[in-house]
Amino acid sequence: MSKPKKQPKPEAAVKTEAAISKTEGPEKAPEAKSPRLSDSLKAQADHMIAARDKKQAPASREARPPKAKDPNGEENLVVFAFRLSPEERELIHKAAGPARASRFVRALAVAAACGDEGAIKLLLQSAKATA
Repeated sequence: MSKPKKQPKPEAAVKTEAAISKTEGPEKAPEAKSPRLSDSLKAQADHMIAARDKKQAPASREARPPKAKDPNGEENLVVFAFRLSPEERELIHKAAGPARASRFVRALAVAAACGDEGAIKLLLQSAKATA
């Protein structure tokens, strides 16, 4: 006949958390010292690391030079607003042409403020030609 098997003791069957982590956890590799390289091998290793980092690094965009400032000095402009009826606005847009209404009104207002009749007549002629 065969020998009867030993029954495990109840205390030994239950493992504590500390025992599990010691026996079943991932084994830590002993910290290895990095090998000492000769100067030529170190230079080659540095070159290989630099090449790898260059491949992994995202391509950087070249910085654009700043835009040239407008010689007309438009960065020093301020807002001068006034109210118009929709009909007046349409008349100004017709007289000035597409996308020129603000420039037309500004030139006309400055010419009137300076008393420059020649500039006003010129603006009126250009408005007649555009309409």
